[in-house]
Amino acid sequence: MDEQEKIDRRAHVRLIATEVLMFLAVLALVGFLTLVVMGYSLNLRGLSGGGEVVERSGLVQISSVPTGATIYIDGEAPLLLSTNASRTMLAGEHEISLERDGFLGWKKTIRVTEGMVYRLNYPRLVKTERETEEVFEFEKAEVELLKVPEKYAMGEGAIKSEGVKLASVSPNHELMAVLMGSSLYITNLNENKPELKLVELVDAEGKAVAIKTMQKVAWSGNSERMLALVNEKWVVMNVKNAKETVWLGEILAERSAFEKRDEITIKDVKFESEAGERLLILSEKKALFEVNVRDKKVSEALMAEVASFDNDGERVVFLSEEGKLMAYRVGEGEGHLIIEATKGAKFATERYFQESYVGVVESGKFVVYRKTGWPMADEEMEEVFSEEVGFEVSAVKKRGKGMVFELVGTEGEDKVFDIEAMALTPVDATNTAWVDEYLRYKLKDGKLSVMDYDGLNERELVLTGVRSGRTVTISGNNRWLYYFMSADKEGVEKLVRERVL
Repeated sequence: MDEQEKIDRRAHVRLIATEVLMFLAVLALVGFLTLVVMGYSLNLRGLSGGGEVVERSGLVQISSVPTGATIYIDGEAPLLLSTNASRTMLAGEHEISLERDGFLGWKKTIRVTEGMVYRLNYPRLVKTERETEEVFEFEKAEVELLKVPEKYAMGEGAIKSEGVKLASVSPNHELMAVLMGSSLYITNLNENKPELKLVELVDAEGKAVAIKTMQKVAWSGNSERMLALVNEKWVVMNVKNAKETVWLGEILAERSAFEKRDEITIKDVKFESEAGERLLILSEKKALFEVNVRDKKVSEALMAEVASFDNDGERVVFLSEEGKLMAYRVGEGEGHLIIEATKGAKFATERYFQESYVGVVESGKFVVYRKTGWPMADEEMEEVFSEEVGFEVSAVKKRGKGMVFELVGTEGEDKVFDIEAMALTPVDATNTAWVDEYLRYKLKDGKLSVMDYDGLNERELVLTGVRSGRTVTISGNNRWLYYFMSADKEGVEKLVRERVL
């Protein structure tokens, strides 16, 4: 072998060695990235004998209102990390705190699960310095009048009223409906200068309806329609166009007369669609119907022998008279069994991102079932949580845009189930109600405090004079905290607001 052949061979060997090393490097990089995607990370403390060197992490997504708060993780502030942000963390407990100049802080201990995403999407920071601003004034006299400050002028004169009987806020917290005397008004909470606009409720003949009683108020998901029991009759109101008022009893009676069938008497009714043009009605004869209020049409019975139901859009969960808890999608025929429940079981259904949840209380236990997507025929929902409640539950409700089940006790007890944390937490429900999807308020002796849905991060905002029995809410643009002030010696009650953002 001459010298040139030796040189060529060595070059060939080096080339092969280089390609092998590059292949191994790429393989190692792909493996490393795969582990990172799967949630694994290097624990530097493990190199010095502090535990495992390679541990699996979880991803935490941290948001806040307002954004831009500094995030502290276990007491330390990672460089350039502020809300809204995502951060991988080792599995286990971590203390997350948020701070921003001029705002009250926020803190919570969370448990990160390896390979899973934990979403902190509800922290709300409130300004430390806030000014109280009067919006509307209600004067109690022989004839009650609504007085409006000049900067919120509504034209000449005051509005005749018999006082505020009811105040209800839309799901997007943009609108507030106020029942005064026999008339319903709507005000936009986002506006710099709110006004009260009359909702002209009319009957089928177009005549004005005086509201004597108004109960069981519910809003459509897009906040355009209100469903309520007015003067003991169910009505759907379009708050932007009162001419589209629909009295459900008249639709059902017309259907009964035209098709020569027994009249449908309403036992329960809920909005089915986001826009509120479709509803689900449970009749006293235990049949489930769909009603299209736009076309004023009633479907054939979707299901029979239904004791109670809950829905999330077109997906329905119902308890049969036999005690079976069933899942059903409108238009798909038969329902699918979730569990063999007992008569009188309390339940609700949620949709959180891509997963469907059903929370059930029976025999003193709260059980949660989960399924990616929605169960079809012969598909089962997985039981993911079970725990004794400890008190008698009157209702299971959904909160937090799909993240929270609330268990309401018959004696005022309350527990919330956090889907992210998979934990059932008792909450002091005395003199409390909801501000928005994640925030609660507490009233005691005229003092107003707000806290997270699970009772943490309580912050005292108003020291005296807040009216009990009225709504407390934050506007949809997150700028204003609205609440009612109790009547003074002259009988004046006020709706006021504070700039919180």
